[in-house]
Formats: sequence, structure tokens, C-alpha cells
Amino acid sequence: MTRVFALSLMLLLPLLQSAAQNFSNFPIVVRPLERVVNSAADDYAPVLSADRQAMYFTSYRSDGSKGEADLYVATRKGDAWMSSANAGDSFNSKANDGALAIAADGVTVYFASDGRGGLGDTDILTGKLVDGRITDVRNLGDMVNSKYWDSQPTVCNDGKTIFFASNRPGGRGGIDIWMSTSDNWGVFAPAVPLSAVVNTAEDEVSPFVTPDGGTLFFSSNGHAGYGKYDVWMCTLDAGAWTQQVNLGPVINSDQDEMFFYAPVKDKEFFLASSRRGGFGGLDIYAGSPNVFGAGMFRLTVSVLDSVSGKPLPSLVNIIDATTGNVLTSFVTNTQADEYSQLLPANRPYRVEAVIRDYPPRSVAVNDAPPNREERAKLLFGPITVAEFDLGKYNIPFFVTGYYRPNTRTSLEEVIVLQEGALSGATYIENIKRDSKKYQQYKTYAETVEGIFQTVYTAGVDEIFPRFKTQGLPNEILEIRVTGYADPQPILGKYLEAETVPFVDSKGRARGEKRRRAR
Repeated sequence: MTRVFALSLMLLLPLLQSAAQNFSNFPIVVRPLERVVNSAADDYAPVLSADRQAMYFTSYRSDGSKGEADLYVATRKGDAWMSSANAGDSFNSKANDGALAIAADGVTVYFASDGRGGLGDTDILTGKLVDGRITDVRNLGDMVNSKYWDSQPTVCNDGKTIFFASNRPGGRGGIDIWMSTSDNWGVFAPAVPLSAVVNTAEDEVSPFVTPDGGTLFFSSNGHAGYGKYDVWMCTLDAGAWTQQVNLGPVINSDQDEMFFYAPVKDKEFFLASSRRGGFGGLDIYAGSPNVFGAGMFRLTVSVLDSVSGKPLPSLVNIIDATTGNVLTSFVTNTQADEYSQLLPANRPYRVEAVIRDYPPRSVAVNDAPPNREERAKLLFGPITVAEFDLGKYNIPFFVTGYYRPNTRTSLEEVIVLQEGALSGATYIENIKRDSKKYQQYKTYAETVEGIFQTVYTAGVDEIFPRFKTQGLPNEILEIRVTGYADPQPILGKYLEAETVPFVDSKGRARGEKRRRAR
């Protein structure tokens, strides 16, 4: 006699698509620096001193200049920039000098000049920054410099790898980003151009690399962006630069954005822009919060079935835990196990996955270091659309030994068989017509029919039509029946022929004859 019977309808979910990252979803505000820093001429290439109380930048202003373009220095008190002045003779010549880069030691510097001799148009030099003066200046030589324009250096934390802009042949056209790495004795290897992920047939300029060497920012008018020159970003993965990412319409405008600079520990990042609202030409702007200075890490997300381990389709939101802003959203599908996003390092995040008819699942990812991969795995069980638990009725759904649902029709069938071909079958409960047991089973049968009618009506009138109209592509409705029957063995001879009707996948009515023997 069956005591437990459950019918569940479950959704197996469909194929969806993925979306891209948007840095503009951070609450970034960009503002021009004070007039003590900016002028009506071009002001650009900002970089902070080791104590972050001074900013070196390049300017074409005439006030206090020694050449056409000079290095200037501004000082600040608290959050305000108080004054600026020409950085002096050790920095500047009577020609063009600028685009200073300071290594992590706060002493080793690289800068560009076309007024100190050299190999060509403009060369990259190195020196020591001591007490506000540059000493021990020397040319980096022909492994780095050429007879063409070589400028705008940036340096990794170790001071060994530099990136710079050059219009020399051998790149992809126009101005390209090049790199060179030195050995322990300061001897640089021949400079090489970066790949097509960075360089195009147009101009790529003003590189900036985070101290860890894993994230590169640059400006380009060759990648399709929001304006003329846009700031882009790519990361180093297994020795290759990943696909470039535009920093978005808050940082970029319809004008030029160049010389992006994001110090590790300062709350602001900086860039030069010719957008409207400045003082003229290129001006230096500050942006906050500085989510870029620490570099990037890769977050890999999996949304899986908790039983099978297979991927599920879902909507994933990556949320900045500090602000509550949704930074990026994408959808997962049944074809891919993992999805990756680049995110600013050393910040707290919450990863949330949403599947229809399920409560959301979320995990925290906190303070991930740069150049690392962090994983977020979110598990979901099957979705139950409707469940009918028939065990609560505590009535027999079958006549013992005769395993067909105890409806009035089936009850009449078993009585006829017991009066005829199965009169000697001892494994079937003996029910004589008009007996008390017969009347009891007849009452059970009426209840079973009512229960089945409820399930049938709910499926045909509600669940199946709703699934047909609202189901997503490749979504599957699974009907699962669970339960148990009497453990009593079937002993004796039981021959029965039956035709089981069904409809095939093309909608044609079929009938399968089965013969049971025990």
C-alpha cells in the first residue's frame, strides 16, 4: 500500500548571454585642479612625489619658463594645491623637457628632453631626484632611444621596466607604445612595440603602468571611443595584454583625455583633458575615488547546480560593497562554466546571482590583491514550480498487489480479475464485491480521483499554459514523481496484456502492447 506520493514540476533553465564591464558605474567625479596648477596653455603629465605633497607636471606656459615646455612643481596643503613654480635648472633646459616618471624608491626618475644632446628628436633620460633637484642625468642609450621622437616614459615598481611613446618605424603606425626592460646592472634590452591590443595604425600615447606592472593605461585615437583621445586600460595575463577596456564617459569626453596617472595610496587619480570647463588647452584634472591605483584583479564567477555541478543561466550583479552601486551585470548560460571580470584591487565587493523563482545567492569578495584571480561560486538547487504532496492523505493509492492507481475504474477491473483469471492469486488483496472492504476501497477511490483531478487541472489549466507562454528558450519542464509501494513480493502467475496509448514527438497517436508475467 502506497503511503507517500509526491509530484513535483521543476524548471531546467535556458541559454543566456554575457555583458561587459563599465567603470562609469563607480561614483567617479572629475574636477579641474585649481588655477595655481592650470594655465591658459597646455598643462599635462602630472606625477606625485613620494610623500604626495608635491606634483610635478609639464607646461607650455610662458610664466617662469626656461624653454618651450618645462617641468613645473606644485605643492599642496591638505586637499588644496597652494602654489606652483618652474622646477628649476636641474629639470629644465632651453628646449623641451617634461613627462617625468618617478620610480617606487622616490629617487630614480625618467623624463624626456630634446635639449641635452642625444640620439634623435627627443630622448628619454634617467637621473636621481634628491632634495628637489635631478642629479646624475644620463641618456638611456640606443636600446631605448632612437633617432625619432621617444618620450612620455612610465616605470614599474622595480624601476626596471619602462613603457614610452615613440613614432619610430617598426610599430603599427603613427605613435605607438613601446617597452624595454633592464637587467640588474641597469642595461636595457632593445625596445619592442606592444601588441595590437594596445597599438593601432593611429596614435597611442602617454602610457601609465601601475607599480605592480600588471595594469597599463594609455590614450588612443585609434580605438573607437567617446572623443578624440580616450583613456584605455588593459591588464597583463600570462605574459600577454588582455583586451583593452575604455574607462568610460565620466573619465573620457568628446575631447582629448591623456596622461592618466593613478598613484597607489592617493585618494585621487589625475589626467590631462581639453574638455570644456577648464582654463584652456590641456588642463590637469583630479578624479575620485581613485579605484585604479592599486591595479586590477580578475574575478571569475560560476553559477552552478548544487546537485549536478552544471552551469545555470542567471543574472549576475557585481556590487561595490562600499557604495552599494552595481558595477557590472551579465548573464550566465548553460554552455559556459565560468565568467571573468576585471575589477579594481583592494576593494570590497559582493557578487549576487539571481534566478527566477529563487531567492538570490551572494558571496563577498574582499580586498583582493592585484594581478590575482579570485573565484566566486554560487550554487542553486532545482526550481520547484509546483509540488503536490499526497502523503498527507494517509490513504492507499493502490490495492495491495495490484499496482494501478486506485480509481473506481481500476477497482472494478481488479474485482473482475479476482472473480475470473486471477481468482487464485494470493499476492493481490482479496476484495469481494459489496463487502465492507470493497466499500472502503470505493471511498478511497473517490478521494484518489479527486486528488488526481486537482493535479491534472492545475497542470493543464495553469502550469502548462503558463510555461508555454512564459518559458524561456531551451527551458525544460520536468515532472518528477516520487514515492514507495508495499515491499510484499509478488508470488504466483500473473498474465496481463495491456495497450499503453501515447503521442510521439510528431503528435501522432501510438499504442504499445505490453505483456507482464510473474
